[in-house]
Parts: sequence; C-alpha cells; structure tokens
Amino acid sequence: MPTNPSFEKLKSKIPDAASVDFLIESLSASEFNSLMLEILRLRSERISSADLLRNFNENRFTQPTSLDPIRLLETEANWLKQAKKSEFSPILLSPVSPLGTCATVAKVNQNNVISALRHTEVVADATNVLALQLASDFKKTPQSNTLRYATVHRHVRAQHYDNPNFTAHFGIFCLASAGKDSGSFDFELIEANRHIDMIINLLSEFFSKEDLTFKFFLRDENPKLKMRLEEKQNCWSPYPIQFEIDPSQEYYRLFQFKIYVTLGENRIDFADGGPVDWVASLTGNQKMRSFISGIGLELVLKLAGKQ
Repeated sequence: MPTNPSFEKLKSKIPDAASVDFLIESLSASEFNSLMLEILRLRSERISSADLLRNFNENRFTQPTSLDPIRLLETEANWLKQAKKSEFSPILLSPVSPLGTCATVAKVNQNNVISALRHTEVVADATNVLALQLASDFKKTPQSNTLRYATVHRHVRAQHYDNPNFTAHFGIFCLASAGKDSGSFDFELIEANRHIDMIINLLSEFFSKEDLTFKFFLRDENPKLKMRLEEKQNCWSPYPIQFEIDPSQEYYRLFQFKIYVTLGENRIDFADGGPVDWVASLTGNQKMRSFISGIGLELVLKLAGKQ
C-alpha cells in the first residue's frame, strides 16, 4: 500500500503510535464503528452555530448546484423513460454503498471517495453499485439472460478539480448491463451498440449530431475486435472515429469508448464506457460479461445552456 504522508505525520504526533496500528488491525468493524461514532459525537458537541455556518459556506462538498433543479429533474426523468424504452430497468440507488465498493470493484484509491460510518461510503460511481446489483441478481437467478439497469445519481468525489465545470458533487446518468459470454465479442458489441445508441439519442437533444466524434481506446492490438468495432452496422459507424492502443488502460477490460462534442474550438468529453470484468469478479463466474457507460448529465445541461 502507498504511504499517506499526512497520516504518517499525524502518527508522529501521537505519544503511542502503536495504538493507531492496534485500532486499525485489531478492532472489529462494529467496534471501530462504535469508536468513530463516539469520536464524532464528541467533536460535534464542540461545533458552534457560527462554526457550522462558516463550514457550510467554505466546504466545497456542501454547496448546492447552480443548475435549475426543475430542469435537472425533468431531464433525469426524461432520460430514464428513454432508457426504459431501450430495455434498461430504471433503478434508484441509495446515497451510500458498502465500504470499499470503489476500491474493490474498480480498484480506485479509497482516498478519492468519502468514507462514512456503519461500514459504508458515499457513492462516488454508480456503475460500481449497479455492478453489485447485477451480481446479486445473477447469484439469485443464475439462469437469467442479459440484465440491464439505468440510474441517475448524484456522485460525490473527494479529489479536487481545477476546472470550474467539475464540482465536488454532480449528476450522472449511468447504464450497466451483464450477461453470459456468447463468444466472438458478441455480448460486448451488442451492448456497446445498445449503450452508445442511447447516448447518441440523448446527446442529440442538446447538440448537433454533426458535432459528435468517437474514440476507441483498445487495451492491446486485437485485429478481430477492431474489425468488429469497424463494422458498418454499428450505430457509431456514420461518425468520425479514432482508434488508439492504450496498454495502460486498467479500468476497462477490452476497450473504452469516449464520445466528444465539438463546441466552438473545444472538444468536450461528455460520455464514456466499455466492457468491465466486475460482475465476473463479484460472482466468481468468469463466463459473466458486463458493460457500463455514463454521461455527465449535469455537464451536458451546463454547457448546452451556454450555446
């Protein structure tokens, strides 16, 4: 595990640094939760009304979005209705997920999410949670065919962004599919077409289709996969497409797609997705395949309003 300099500095201030290791390694989850609950209760008693108001004004995680909430909610409802027509089942997720969801499913550093108590964390990526739901469904009914979910979720992420369009919390539209491998990349191509066709239709409500471009990042040289991605019947074939080999890509299994919209002199990345091995890992069934995608719903509304 990489060393956290801030944590190491904190340990150096504690008279008995070994006690920190004891708390981390020896307490059960419920015992650690009880300890943290009591620490936070005691600290909360020291917060004055003035402190609370100052923190509300200064804390980037607590600021409301600048978007019109009615417009945002209407767009969310419209997109979910369209997803349902494309055989994605709309689902409303909890604001929290099990502790370690991002770190275990997508191998994301836990410091990039907001860890919470009662063995939970604030949802930072709804596709990770959709993968958990899909894995749970297949565990209960292994004979199921392909299952698909769609959700809108307010993500909260701990990392700091310099771009003013990227805030600590933001609305995302997410799609996730899972099913059994049928060979020849059939699952991946079928779901890529289903996801991307949906995304094209949603983005075209706000931007011209002529301004859309695509880029596929392949994990490695795979002529058969590239040939299938270049097939004329794919929904993205009428658009400008680029291919790039990216062996450092670890998040997606075979490839990642990105959809850009050209706005003036800028090319904005609004959506991405690809195959992942999450449901296979969660179920222990290596025949399982899964595909995810997401659109920056809030970013779409912000930039569409500036045109």
